[in-house]
Amino acid sequence: PFHPDLTDAFYSRWTQLEGFQRTRGILRTLATALREAERWDASPLVGPSALLAEPGKSGVSEAVRELAGVATSQAVEGARTDWSTLLEAELEKARQIQDELPALRRGRETEQAVVAVFLHSQPIGKKAYTPELLRMAGTAAPDGIELEKGLRRWREVSWFLDDEDADAEAPGAVPALPKSWRLGNRPNLRQMHDEACQQRVSQEQVDERLREETRSARALTDGAKAAGATVHLLPASPRDVGDDGSFRYVILDADAASESGKPSPAAKRVLDETTGPGRPRVHRNAVVQAVPSRDGLRASRAAVRALLGWEDVSRQLDAHRVDPFQTERLRRRLREARERVPEIVRQAYGVVVTVNERNEAQAFKLPAGAGPLFPAIKNDERARIKETAVDAEALLPDGPYDLWRDEDDARRVTDLVGAFARYPRLPKLLHPNVLLDTVLQGVERGLFVARLVRPDGTARTWWRETVAPEARSDPQLEVVPPGKCELGALSADLLGPGALPELWDDGTVTMPALRDFFAGGRAVRIPREGYDETQVVPRCGEPVLLEAVREAVEQGGVWLTNGPASVWREQIPYGVLDDAAVLHAPPDPVPAQALSADALPGAWRDGATNGAALTRALSQSRRTTLPWGLVREGIRAGVESRWLEVAEGSAAVGCAYDQAGQLRLKRPAEVAVPPPPPPGPAAAGALLEGSQIQDLAELMPKLLAAGAGSGLRFRVAAVLSGDAGGSVPEEVRAALGELLATVSADLKAE
Repeated sequence: PFHPDLTDAFYSRWTQLEGFQRTRGILRTLATALREAERWDASPLVGPSALLAEPGKSGVSEAVRELAGVATSQAVEGARTDWSTLLEAELEKARQIQDELPALRRGRETEQAVVAVFLHSQPIGKKAYTPELLRMAGTAAPDGIELEKGLRRWREVSWFLDDEDADAEAPGAVPALPKSWRLGNRPNLRQMHDEACQQRVSQEQVDERLREETRSARALTDGAKAAGATVHLLPASPRDVGDDGSFRYVILDADAASESGKPSPAAKRVLDETTGPGRPRVHRNAVVQAVPSRDGLRASRAAVRALLGWEDVSRQLDAHRVDPFQTERLRRRLREARERVPEIVRQAYGVVVTVNERNEAQAFKLPAGAGPLFPAIKNDERARIKETAVDAEALLPDGPYDLWRDEDDARRVTDLVGAFARYPRLPKLLHPNVLLDTVLQGVERGLFVARLVRPDGTARTWWRETVAPEARSDPQLEVVPPGKCELGALSADLLGPGALPELWDDGTVTMPALRDFFAGGRAVRIPREGYDETQVVPRCGEPVLLEAVREAVEQGGVWLTNGPASVWREQIPYGVLDDAAVLHAPPDPVPAQALSADALPGAWRDGATNGAALTRALSQSRRTTLPWGLVREGIRAGVESRWLEVAEGSAAVGCAYDQAGQLRLKRPAEVAVPPPPPPGPAAAGALLEGSQIQDLAELMPKLLAAGAGSGLRFRVAAVLSGDAGGSVPEEVRAALGELLATVSADLKAE
């Protein structure tokens, strides 16, 4: 039996063509087809399969060739279509699709679809609808899903299928079959794109555009600068990659494409050279390169070529009238191609080239990923990149990094910092400056002594203190283990209680004990979290030690006594700093009230006193010889808080002890309380509870300082609200009056 759609196509369409003899032409075509197909066509109906060439042969059958000749003779506006060549190309694509989908191989449904669309595309302008195509190609009842896959695939690869309905589906969805199918002599967008890629897009254009896309691919560099790396994007030569010890993240171009275990010569040259083969790179361990894989490079070039092809098609169509649907399809494909290139470029850069622990160039492939490239490299253990700070203890001579030779007594700080960029056995440091800070923190912790040798041969040292800013960047700055160094200076802050372990265990420090502590070689234990750290105290000579004691006493960090001498916050008199001197913790401050006539009546006479009398009386009160510096600070506080007043002709409050007797003081004169100011921005009032009065008293020093020179006064009233009836017992009022009178005779309870 004949397929009804086949005979209908001949009678309703082909009979309209000149040169096709209606019934005689149809019978001749079918006879020719059946004579060949009878040997191999197992289809239950005489349909498109009978018009195919014998399986395993290329080209078209004799029957189709005759039909193609009739169709070719039909000229439209002087243009003819070589249908035989067109069908040979489309049938070859159909056979490739059947090889991809074995379920369609036996029935040759994709080839049948090509013939069916050809039959329905005559006369020119006609087309086949999808139900008609499925009926004609599905005679042998193939798997419906596989048949649709085959038709969609043909739609994708065909050059001459009209793509009017090809892009009706939503982006990202599985494409649905179009409503209609038509073969014609006008190439579709896909054919125009393929011709552009093959004929008009050169390899030089592809490579140049690939470099541009690589430069603009943010995923290759995102996060690198923020992490501390110096980024080199597509350097022209190794000369462009510095060799100063800072971490270098290098993205190389296509010439450096490598495979896992096989770094390219271009990538190895960046690791080995600076300005040329005669200038080898010193800091090889500080260079990490991202290069494309060879497969990734091919994919990137293909994606870039596709993008350039669509841009070429767009330029071609700019000069022609194009229907809106085709314009939109072109715009979407151009957008998809542009969006795809950065992703493909990112995936291409999946190989890392750097040096391993044996100082050999190695290349390893990263796991596939779509995120920024640098974090993926940084987190890969094979890159050996260390982002966190190094502990200062690891830099000691017996530390795990082995940075000291046996004969080394000192190492330059620049050498310690540069070692991590120079020696591949060490991890790669993202932040070399952090290592410098670590070394200097080790000085502050007492693990090292920082030393800077002056031109005259003398040395400036720092131990357990901050290294001077101008010395931090000096290339001659070196660090020395404490046990192998003598301090040229000792911070006065280290002599205070609690600053150095074991120094103040007895509560005081004698000068002989201080000398023994800094005699050199003494080991002290410092408690850390979960363990004790042992540190050696460096040697400190007598002149340096005495100078530190003088500074500590003058600055108030320690209090020195020697017999009757008591010195704090003042210069130590000559001869006092000997073996009998003892260092104490700073004395407790003297409050201003403790210097009043009520507290020290023996120091006052007729409402006046002086600094020497106050010092003697206060020392007798505390049963120890107090330093003049302590009393002087108390006097200054009393004057500032108006408990004391400097008499006319007196010495200055900050005078030395030899003028303490001339520092004459008196009680402050009674100050008349001014009338309450009129309401305004400079006056304020509130009813305060007892707890709020206490809060106000704690703020008094700050209030006095803030209002200094502005005549700040406080108007205070004690108000009794009484019981429920408003009455207050007289004995309560009297008791409160007595207490308030001790503050001011004018203060009463109302």
